[in-house]
Amino acid sequence: MFKNKLLAKNLNDFLEWLKNNDHSPNTIKSYELDLNQFVTWIENIIPKACMADIGTLTLQQYRNHLERHGNQKTNKGLSASTINRMIQSLRKFLNWAYKKNLIERDPSQDLKLKTLQKNFSPKALDKAEIHKMLTLAGRGNSSQRNYALFQLLLQTGLRIGEVENLKLEDIYLYDRSGEIRVKDGKGRKERAVPLNSSVRKALKDYLQERKNKACEKKLIESNYVFVNSKETPLKKRALQKIISQIMKKAGIPAASAHTLRHTFATAHYNDHKKLVELSNLLGHSNLNTTARYTQASKEQLAEQLESSSLNEFGE
Repeated sequence: MFKNKLLAKNLNDFLEWLKNNDHSPNTIKSYELDLNQFVTWIENIIPKACMADIGTLTLQQYRNHLERHGNQKTNKGLSASTINRMIQSLRKFLNWAYKKNLIERDPSQDLKLKTLQKNFSPKALDKAEIHKMLTLAGRGNSSQRNYALFQLLLQTGLRIGEVENLKLEDIYLYDRSGEIRVKDGKGRKERAVPLNSSVRKALKDYLQERKNKACEKKLIESNYVFVNSKETPLKKRALQKIISQIMKKAGIPAASAHTLRHTFATAHYNDHKKLVELSNLLGHSNLNTTARYTQASKEQLAEQLESSSLNEFGE
């Protein structure tokens, strides 16, 4: 519970504004967590602070705090990307406050983001890793569900939050075709994602087995796609845990749901070389975000230079 009722009210008004402007629940929750941390920090620095007390110097002090002690569990510094996300949250909040005439100027305009080391080659799994991962997903308890989960992420590139919110009514399965309607994606932009035969079969098998088990246990079937044995919808954290455990068993400990999204995007671009279509499938609002999948890896560049007509000793 915040001590400063005024700042807490400003924050609640901002979150309500996000909701009214069709931001997704996951996006709103992310802003709430980031800004709650800021309000908690400023209460300790300026106990009776109001919006007018949030100046450029205060924001710089907060950024320094994040660099040194931003992790609330370990009291250690946060990564540059996490700090930049939290700064962006502050920028959104203060820009809203400025437009609402709660402050005379937006102090976050002078707050710089941390420089990130550019990495143009997102991690994508190779065929051997994919085979091992899918084999392990298809074993043990809830094998049909887990296998369908991995196939869905791998064959469509959906975000884990989109999978969490996926409902039965969003899936259309036919003998030779199928698609998913992503209604609650980032920014609440609806898009249709086709389903190939691999993921169609995996989903059909899982949903039929799930229906049979629910009938045997006399459970009311949930409207959500991915559920536990009690027909309770699996939240994002539970889905991520399933993925990380299977990845670890497959010998890919650093991988996540986002790795499967990267794998899908990289494979799709390498197969078709169609950036706009890939951007639509991924639900990107900016082509520059998708363009990172067009960057050749070091291995690809080496292979291209080795086969160059200028290489006198090339094979």
